Amino acid sequence: MTRRVRDESGFALLGALMILIILMGVGIALVAISDTQQNLSASQRVRESSFNLAEAALNAQALQLGRNWPTSSTSTCDPTTSSTSYCPLSSAITNGYTSGDYASACPGSGSTPLWKTQVRDNSTTTPQFWTTDVNSQPSFDSNGDGTVWVRAWATVQCKPISVVSLVSATSILLNVSSNVLTANWFMTTNQGKKVIVDARGTGAQPAQIILRCTTPLGTSPCANYNSNNGQVQPAGNCPTKCTVVTSGTSSSQALSANQLQSLEQQAAAASCPSSPSGTCLWTGTNCPSTLAQLTSPASGAPVVVQGPCPVSTPTVVASINSATAPGVLVIENGTFTLNGSVKFYGLIYMANKQASSGPVVTIGGNSAVTGAIIVDGLGGVTLGGAGTNLVWDQRAVSLLHGSTGASLQRGSMR
Repeated sequence: MTRRVRDESGFALLGALMILIILMGVGIALVAISDTQQNLSASQRVRESSFNLAEAALNAQALQLGRNWPTSSTSTCDPTTSSTSYCPLSSAITNGYTSGDYASACPGSGSTPLWKTQVRDNSTTTPQFWTTDVNSQPSFDSNGDGTVWVRAWATVQCKPISVVSLVSATSILLNVSSNVLTANWFMTTNQGKKVIVDARGTGAQPAQIILRCTTPLGTSPCANYNSNNGQVQPAGNCPTKCTVVTSGTSSSQALSANQLQSLEQQAAAASCPSSPSGTCLWTGTNCPSTLAQLTSPASGAPVVVQGPCPVSTPTVVASINSATAPGVLVIENGTFTLNGSVKFYGLIYMANKQASSGPVVTIGGNSAVTGAIIVDGLGGVTLGGAGTNLVWDQRAVSLLHGSTGASLQRGSMR
């Protein structure tokens, strides 16, 4: 027994080495697994960083489109294109992404932008679904439906991610009085026995003529028409509810400066090919002279004339807008005269910035307005022709919308 204990043949060492080798193998395997998990975690973190940046670019692009809706061709936006009106500011996107991951898109590849965005119209056969056909569509809202696709890319540490979403322009109804005529005064130049103002028109209930009657007046009395000849129909149930109200308490300004500016922005963003600028906004002394130039586009945007402009239609038989698609004409500084047999469908809003107390709207001959007329300030309206010059259409007062920007359509982000 003593001899065996003193034996140095090494059989115990072999066993210990075997155990050590097994433990080392297990340790190496654990280290490898840990390293793999760490790499996967790092890769996932980088991809999450790419996604977050792409989403930020998408939101920033939608916000910018709310300020300048794309009505003409746009190009791809990236950190170098912030000077264009339809591209978001690079700082607005990257200010919240300053960690080391975002130092560069892909080290060693300087041509790869950290982020980029692209606008495409939704004019495919399936406008609510993204397909590869979207890539070949125009880079603006060519179909005028107020909706486009926006695609955003982000590349963080060479990990590219792209997201897409439908972006729609949003607006709010601008409330104006539901009157067939709102002005300081109005008069008829024809004292014959005929209906000049049809206050019932297409509505279930007749509308009213609201006159502020603030001096100085362009005529006397401020409602200067022949009521005995039925020139305004129906006359209403006076004194309970007269059609013509000559002590109106309506504001002398139908729209605020901000609301008027919103209409200008809509007109500037809309396409009116017949105007010199190609938009529906007439600036300075550029004044429309044809019926096509006074017609609202299919998108429903208003035609806005800043003026000063004495706008007068040619003496022809034609129409501005249509009974099925009424429009909006806004003249900020100037007057409007309908001649011949021209029919206007929609809303005429005269801001009367020239502070005129004379006739701001004149309708004569066989011409007529089907809709509503609003004149601010001391200005008035002169009517008188061979037939009915003003017919109430309740749709007219629902045509004014103020822009509230643009937003991502829920459920369309991919």
